[in-house]
Amino acid sequence: MYDSLPLHDGCARTEKITRVIFSLSLILLLLILPLGFIHEKAGRIAFYNCSYLCGAGILLNFKSIRSTLFSAKIILPGLLLAAMYSTWSLVVSFNIVPNVDNGLLFTPAKRWFLASLIALFTLWGVKNKLVNKELLFKLTWISLSAAFILSSVYGIWQHISGVDRIVLGINRATMTAYAYSAMALAMMTMLNQIKSLPVRFSAIILTCLLSIYIILLTETRSAMLIHTLLSIAIMLSALWRGKVIKPLPLVAILLAFFVVALLSKNIILSRFETTQQEISLFTKGDDHTSLGSRFSLWQSGIVAIKQHPFGETQTTRNTILRSWLGVNHPNSFALEYIDVHLHNEFIQYASLFGVFGVLILLFFFIKLIFDNGTKGIFDNPVSIVALSALLYGMTDVVLTSIEYIALLSTLILLASVNSIEKIRD
Repeated sequence: MYDSLPLHDGCARTEKITRVIFSLSLILLLLILPLGFIHEKAGRIAFYNCSYLCGAGILLNFKSIRSTLFSAKIILPGLLLAAMYSTWSLVVSFNIVPNVDNGLLFTPAKRWFLASLIALFTLWGVKNKLVNKELLFKLTWISLSAAFILSSVYGIWQHISGVDRIVLGINRATMTAYAYSAMALAMMTMLNQIKSLPVRFSAIILTCLLSIYIILLTETRSAMLIHTLLSIAIMLSALWRGKVIKPLPLVAILLAFFVVALLSKNIILSRFETTQQEISLFTKGDDHTSLGSRFSLWQSGIVAIKQHPFGETQTTRNTILRSWLGVNHPNSFALEYIDVHLHNEFIQYASLFGVFGVLILLFFFIKLIFDNGTKGIFDNPVSIVALSALLYGMTDVVLTSIEYIALLSTLILLASVNSIEKIRD
């Protein structure tokens, strides 16, 4: 994918320092996922230290690295989000309203910027052969496999220990579900690289079933549905590409799904009944439920967008929301969440950043799903990870979550470098 370029015009000492920095940063990069799902703080420390090393490497080789910034397709989307968050927050900081949450996004902006630095230096290092591609292929597999196995075992242990909704090391069930889902989906698509058909399909099916079970243990409704559908799509795509869509394998897969469903019967029935009840209550004017409050937030958010299509501060927007809710949904449950977000990525961005925010968000998803440097969608780990973020963003806001940013950006980068040159055993 990449041509070999001269490392740097500087002296041999600079080249040696660069290689040391790259090696250390790569080690930390490979540790982010295994640590992040087990202990968020440990993963965060690895992420920050990795970014600082990558920043130093970029400064040492700035002239050579500039071309990678524009040639690597996964860097610009994150940089644009960082620029948007920081610019909006800077403007808002000059109009701070005391004693209220002004919704500043400097921390998410910093994380996307640092994630972009990590991606830039890592891709440049791969491009200039600072690491053997076969070794890199194996290392990315070890990192993702370790993260998947450790987090799955930890999730089952939490469930056995009596945790109602497993949270792994992230401490929030919903964000745990979104991040774990992205990792598992990436794993399933990468398993398509296995040459042996029986081993490949067995591995994909086992990963699919285990990940669905873990997602069910988080009891996050959107993830329970979206992850299952995307997993089935990946599995069917793999069977189609392998030309093995036959009655026996399909029956075996259906039986395996039935067993998982049976193990999680109480969770599935409980969440289904709760969903029905919440929708029924909302149609009767009661939004004092999780889904009901979301519906009210979406409705009020659209009202705010119509009044300020080019964006506004969070305090101005929330004044509009409270006014509309006071008239249409007195004592609305949505009032508890308006200082957090509107539970929809596009409505949230449009209500704060305006039409330009929506365009940047569209660019982020279109670029990473359809134009990330690797062909395909359901057999492309970068595309499938970005697609999951898009779908989860329909009922939540994920791209400003500081825990999710570190894990998502690392997943995208590792999946991207793993796809640079497919090496099969």
